[in-house]
Amino acid sequence: MFPFGRSRRLGVVRALYEPEDLLRAYERFARKEIRPNSELLIVIPLSDKSDLEITVPDSSAGWIESRIRGLCASLGDIDRRAQKTLRDEFVIGWIELDSPDHGVVDYWAVGVNSEYPIDICWTGDAWEEVRTR
Repeated sequence: MFPFGRSRRLGVVRALYEPEDLLRAYERFARKEIRPNSELLIVIPLSDKSDLEITVPDSSAGWIESRIRGLCASLGDIDRRAQKTLRDEFVIGWIELDSPDHGVVDYWAVGVNSEYPIDICWTGDAWEEVRTR
């Protein structure tokens, strides 16, 4: 097991996408692969032994590192808000960052063939869910 996911002081299991833990897992354990279509796949191992998959269509884009770090810092908040709507019946299937300013977090229903995509946008220092009126 990776050395993250538990609070040292409280002994309590922390949320799956805690910023410090996710960033540490990205920096130390992430696998990066460039696919034949030049898409970048980043696989980050999580504390529950699952993986977080992030794709970027253009593996040569200069903005990737800063946006992945921003995603590590923002994903916990995005997921907490999404789970209020999804009632913890969905999990993140994958994330695609298709530009420096836009991405999609694709949630998959647990046990059934259903998905719920959430558009996210870069605000300058964090990723946030795109709010519709």
